[in-house]
Amino acid sequence: MALLTEDQQMMVEAIDQICSKLVTDDYSAELDREARYPHEVMDALAEAGWAALPVSEEAGGGGATARDLVVVHEALARHNLVVGQAYFSLWVLGVEAIERLGNEKQKAEWLERVQQGARIAFALTEPGSGSDAAALRTSAVREGDDFIVTGSKVFITGAAVADVIITAVRTSKEGRKHDGITLLMIDPSIPGVGVRKIAKMGLKGIDLCEVFFTDARIPASAVLGEVDGGWQGVIPGLAKERMLLAALSVGALRDLLERCLEYAQARTTFGKPIAGHQLIADKLVEMRVAIEAARALTLRAADLVDEDDPTAADVAAMAKLFATRAYVAATSEAVQIFGGYGFSDEYPVSRHYRDCKYLEIGGGTSEIQKIVIARSMGIRL
Repeated sequence: MALLTEDQQMMVEAIDQICSKLVTDDYSAELDREARYPHEVMDALAEAGWAALPVSEEAGGGGATARDLVVVHEALARHNLVVGQAYFSLWVLGVEAIERLGNEKQKAEWLERVQQGARIAFALTEPGSGSDAAALRTSAVREGDDFIVTGSKVFITGAAVADVIITAVRTSKEGRKHDGITLLMIDPSIPGVGVRKIAKMGLKGIDLCEVFFTDARIPASAVLGEVDGGWQGVIPGLAKERMLLAALSVGALRDLLERCLEYAQARTTFGKPIAGHQLIADKLVEMRVAIEAARALTLRAADLVDEDDPTAADVAAMAKLFATRAYVAATSEAVQIFGGYGFSDEYPVSRHYRDCKYLEIGGGTSEIQKIVIARSMGIRL
C-alpha cells in the first residue's frame, strides 16, 4: 500500500501478523456457514490494543487519525470483511459518538470498556423509515427520571453481541422531523428490550438485527448528547462512516484481486494460463485500476476529515459510492474468472459475491450518496 507513514506500515504488518494466524480460509468459511461472530479474532485484536486505537489519547487510547483508520480498515477487510465490519460497527462508530457527545461519566466508563473489548451498536434505521432516517417513530416519553421507550429498529449491525446500543428515539414531535430526536445508550439486556437476528444472504459472521422496545424504562442519565438534539449529533459522524465503509471495500477488493490473479495464472485453457487471454486480463486490470482509484479517493476523504474541512462529507460520499460500486462490480467478474468454481461455496469468491452488496446499502445507499454529491454541486433534488 503506497503513501503510508512508517507507523501506518507497522500497523498493517501487525494486523497481518494477527490475522494470518487466525483468519484462515477455513475459519472464514466456518463463520459464513455458521453465521457466527468472530469472537476469537476480535478478542485477539482487543488484547493487542486495536480496540484502543480509535480512542483519543486524552482518554488513554491510540488517538488514531482518520487516515490511520482508513489504513487499518483496509488491512482488516483484506483478510476478512466481517472482521473489518465488526471493528468499524462495534468499536469505531460508538467511540466516535461517545468522544464527541458523551459527558465525562459516559466517556470515563465506555471509552475504557471499549479498550477492553466492549461492543457498542448504533440503532437508527426503522422499518418505516429506511433512507429517510429522520422520519423515525420510536418514542421515548419522559416519566420522572426515566424515559419509557416504545418502538422498533431494523438492520442494526451487531445488536445481538452489543453491550450497549446507542439508539435514536423521538422525544418531541414539535418542529421539523429532524428536531425532537434524542440518542439514548440502552442496555439490550434490560426488561422491555428484545433482539432478533435477521437471516441474510451475505456478511453472515456479523448479525443484522431487529430491536424491539416495549415500554423499556431507560434512565435519563443514558442520554448521549442533548435531549432533542440527536440528529445534530448524528450528522458529523457520517463523513467518517462513509469514508471507512469505502476503506473496507478497498480491502475486500484487494483480497478478491489477489485470489483472481493467483487462479488466473494457475488455471490453463487452450495451452496457456487464462490470465493470458485478453478478456480475462481485462477483468484483472479493471480491478487493479479500481483499487488504486478507490484508495486515492478514500485517503483524500480521510485527509479532509482530519482537517475538519467542510467538503469532507461530500468527498466521503464520492469515496463510498465509487469504492462500493467497484467492489460489487468486481465480484461479478471474479465469479466469471473462476467459472463453475466461482459458483461454488468451496471458493471464497462466492462469499465475496454475497457479502459485497451490504456495503452499497449500509451507511446510506448509493442513491443517497448521489443526492449528497449532487447537492455539493448546487443541484437541489
